[in-house]
Amino acid sequence: MAVVQRLVVGDRVISHIRFTGHFTGTFMRHTGAGQPVDFIATDILRVRHGRITGNWHLEDNLTFLRQIGVVTQ
Repeated sequence: MAVVQRLVVGDRVISHIRFTGHFTGTFMRHTGAGQPVDFIATDILRVRHGRITGNWHLEDNLTFLRQIGVVTQ
C-alpha cells in the first residue's frame, strides 16, 4: 500500500491510496496463483478535537475482482 497523495482541507483528511501485490490467498472461494494486483482507494477522514470522528472508504473493487479472476471482462 502506498499513499499517492494526501490532502488536508478544513476538518477532513483525504488520502488517495494504491494497493499493489500478488494474490496468494483465498477470496470468495477463489485461490490465488500469485497473479499481480494493482488497484486504488480513497479514504476521507473527519477529524474533530484531534480524534477521527468519521471515516469514508471507497476502493476500486471491480478492478481487484477482475485481476484475481472473480469477474471476467
